[in-house]
Amino acid sequence: MFLRFFHSLRRAIWRGFEHDCFAIAKGAAYSAILTVFPLFLVVASVLAASHKTENFLGELSGAVGQIMPPGARTAAMHYFEGGQHHPVRLIYSASLIALMAASGVMISWMEGFRNAYRLPREWGVVKERAVSLFLVLLSFAPMTAATILVGFGNTIQTWLLQHSNKEVGLAVILFWQLGRWVISTLTSIAVISLIYHWGIPRTQPFYRVLPGATLATVAWFLATIGFGWYVTKYANYTAIYGSLGAAIALLVWTYIVSIVVLIGAEFNALVYPRVVLEEPKAILNRRGNPVGVSGPVR
Repeated sequence: MFLRFFHSLRRAIWRGFEHDCFAIAKGAAYSAILTVFPLFLVVASVLAASHKTENFLGELSGAVGQIMPPGARTAAMHYFEGGQHHPVRLIYSASLIALMAASGVMISWMEGFRNAYRLPREWGVVKERAVSLFLVLLSFAPMTAATILVGFGNTIQTWLLQHSNKEVGLAVILFWQLGRWVISTLTSIAVISLIYHWGIPRTQPFYRVLPGATLATVAWFLATIGFGWYVTKYANYTAIYGSLGAAIALLVWTYIVSIVVLIGAEFNALVYPRVVLEEPKAILNRRGNPVGVSGPVR
């Protein structure tokens, strides 16, 4: 079973090379960078308006360190420290930029999904943008909840310990540490499954996208840990790129995450090669000949 899995994974990575997913991931990473910094500005402005920034500085610093690679914390805290108030117009503009840039990430991923299944581009520009915005909005709430669980998990754990009996303190810690990571992992799998499901013109049953979503989630976590270790031990982006070091580190991290998501789609296409069954059927139907291929076409 494990040999079969690693064989499929190796083939999925090779298919990723053939389908230019590493080049597509570059475009997704550039769009992701345009998403992250306006999003920092919006969150910092909301906290400044509620006069809660100073109270949450420690938690915010720890949360960014939990979620993003080393170096990103300095860039993020630049927005939160000082509690600066920004004009409402600037907040609206930053929100719009973040939303459109996030939809650009989805559009790049959707191109990689089509390549994985060898599908033609059936959607026009307007519909493709509409679907990408729908996927961004669909992903926002669950991913925000998962991010809060991971980033602010220690703070929530402290609050739980303060409001529970000392006799069950150890059980609370074990339950919370296990529960928050399980919930975050399942949430990530569910969101990536939704993106795989709706990200191509021919939707698939969810069981056909779960293998790749699970692989992408696990690889995402491992890649984040591995990249953080690499940056901490070996790579000094600040020494090489100066003040742009944090942005470059974020760019590389989002590039790795995009590769992981696209490889997950390639893995799904190998495990359930749906398009291989559909393409001959579509050709025969156009010619009016009998069809001998089973499986529904959507």
